[in-house]
Amino acid sequence: MKHRDLQLIKKIISECNDIIRYTNEIGKESFLENDIYQKATAMSLLNIGEHANALTRELWAEYKNIQWRSIIDLRNIVAHGYGELRMELVWNLSQKEIPLLLRQLENLIK
Repeated sequence: MKHRDLQLIKKIISECNDIIRYTNEIGKESFLENDIYQKATAMSLLNIGEHANALTRELWAEYKNIQWRSIIDLRNIVAHGYGELRMELVWNLSQKEIPLLLRQLENLIK
């Protein structure tokens, strides 16, 4: 793995940990009412997509089990607000998809 890819993966892992921390601190109801946590989580999702897009396509090809294109598509939704980002979706992603991505990436760098 290229050094730059490793550094980007570590940044994505950090953003995943931030999202998990944000959402675990307050729970679903409070998250859906708190725009500070919503914006922080959305920014981390945006950063994850930016970092994923900067990875080499060789890494993408080697780790096809990770949904790189979906990660970047979500970044575009967050960044450009296509149809308004639904916080219920952000919550669900933070509870299901982000922990899965975190495990995949942690396994990838081992």
